[in-house]
Amino acid sequence: MNRLMKRLTPGIALVLLIGNLAGIGTAGASGDEAAYKMAHADAVAALDMAKKVGGEWRDARWKKSKAVKVEVEGKTKKMSNLAAAEAYAKMGDYEKATQYADIAKFQGVAGYQQAMDQKNAGPQF
Repeated sequence: MNRLMKRLTPGIALVLLIGNLAGIGTAGASGDEAAYKMAHADAVAALDMAKKVGGEWRDARWKKSKAVKVEVEGKTKKMSNLAAAEAYAKMGDYEKATQYADIAKFQGVAGYQQAMDQKNAGPQF
């Protein structure tokens, strides 16, 4: 467990740092919009980190994902969690946008952890 924490700590610190830096430009935004922008930046950072180690999950950002159904302009569309967050933000529903951005962030962090845990996986002889 101690070894795992040593490997995860720099990655988690990076995600938190990027999230805090992303909040700098949100001074003029409403509270919900600022929270969404910070959550979106955190999610993108976590997904980029997971992608670098080959651990990005399909439903987090994949363009052909059908994880979430969102009604856009009278039509129901299926999309990834990050795309759903962006769609809700465009519609002005920052509460739902933040929820889906948080889900995408979780998927990024968990995908990174999964990739790191399994990087030496293989048959045991």
